[in-house]
Amino acid sequence: MINLNIQMDKLHKELFEQMIQMNEKTFDSEFKSKFLNFIEMLTFDLMDGEDNFFAMFFIQMKRGVRGDIASGCETEMSLSYFTMYFNPYIFLKCSIKEMKALIKHEIYHVMYNHMKRAKKLSEKYSMLAINTAMDVSVNQYIKDLPPWSISLQNTKLQYNIIDFEYDKTLEYYVKKIQENIDKKKKDEKRGIVNDKNFGVYKEFDEMNIHKLWRNNSKEFSEDQIDELKNKIIRNAAKGKLPPKVQEYVDDMNKKAEISWQSYLKRMIGTLPKGYKKTITRKDRRQPYRMDLRGRLSNHVIKIVVAVDISGSMTDVEIDEAMTEVFDILRDRNYECTIIECDNIVRRVYKVKKPKDIRKKLDTKGGTSFSPVFEYLHKHRMEDCLLIYFTDGMGEKELPVRPKIKKILWVLTGQKGELSLNRSLGKVKKLKNKSVESFEIYRDVLFNRGEWANNEWAK
Repeated sequence: MINLNIQMDKLHKELFEQMIQMNEKTFDSEFKSKFLNFIEMLTFDLMDGEDNFFAMFFIQMKRGVRGDIASGCETEMSLSYFTMYFNPYIFLKCSIKEMKALIKHEIYHVMYNHMKRAKKLSEKYSMLAINTAMDVSVNQYIKDLPPWSISLQNTKLQYNIIDFEYDKTLEYYVKKIQENIDKKKKDEKRGIVNDKNFGVYKEFDEMNIHKLWRNNSKEFSEDQIDELKNKIIRNAAKGKLPPKVQEYVDDMNKKAEISWQSYLKRMIGTLPKGYKKTITRKDRRQPYRMDLRGRLSNHVIKIVVAVDISGSMTDVEIDEAMTEVFDILRDRNYECTIIECDNIVRRVYKVKKPKDIRKKLDTKGGTSFSPVFEYLHKHRMEDCLLIYFTDGMGEKELPVRPKIKKILWVLTGQKGELSLNRSLGKVKKLKNKSVESFEIYRDVLFNRGEWANNEWAK
């Protein structure tokens, strides 16, 4: 290992000197070959101790060299593999420890599903807020990062965020950062990534990081990303693993319960479709009959989302859940109504996109299910699909049996049980233990009270 460190230091110095003398915007094949050989040495060095998991993960990724990325390294996805690209102008300025930290940084992005989550968050938040939040959420667990890295502390100071807590979700951080960007009344263009091709980046540029994700995130479905990522994790798990990671891998291999999102997709797929006559389409059964008009679908899916605001759901959880709902409905014709309620209906409004969601009312009432069903009956909305987010602690019996046939209860409480003796519709949990949730990797990798003492997490 001592011999390997000497070789790495020597090659690092050679590459750095060669890079300084470069005038071209592209790297020649000899430099690329030597640089990738240096990356191989870094991979072997990562195999020492409990960092082995990251080494085994990285081995399954392809590597490349390009100067048009605004950070030391970034990851791009294809149909069957991930590729980690390195910018030598930025990467070679780092120490060996900082380089290994940057590789861990990219692996955490893949494991946390940031590629998928950033795409959803971009519908509501600026890319500046999303990029910053993604780095804050992973960098707090990594030691020896370069001084220019985005951290929780420097972000807190930069945007003057008073309440900025440690060990929170990506959605929490992006919401906090966006709020403070808006408070400072910065130009909205500041939050939009400039897609102009600057050629080669020789310094870290937080405005243009994670650019590769946006270039190809539309080409692949979420299932494809998840399948590829889980396959790599299973293969990486053959190395030395901490107990909690092994526990997660065991759970991942078990058959998972169907999530509420998957069940909602099934429910929507069974809804009837309406049609209208049109002269712009031929009749499908008799296409040669020009006197017969064709048909176009005009069915509008009526969705009602009831949210228990008695304290069981936070604003962040509501945003996350509604983002999932809009993502499922994105290619359909729909009307979505939000009903906020506790022991009475507090507010009703229509939404078309995540940005239309309002901050929930601050109430101290109890939880009752019947006001929602009474409201739907009174306003003749019982032909809708009802999604009810609640902690489940309401009445045991409803005064009147609802006529709504499509009901999905999504339970947000720890108990995970619906209080109704005679349940209606399907009952699902907001987050299942064996189903991937937003922060499942954090729960596995950073067991509270233990992670700080684990060398592999540094």
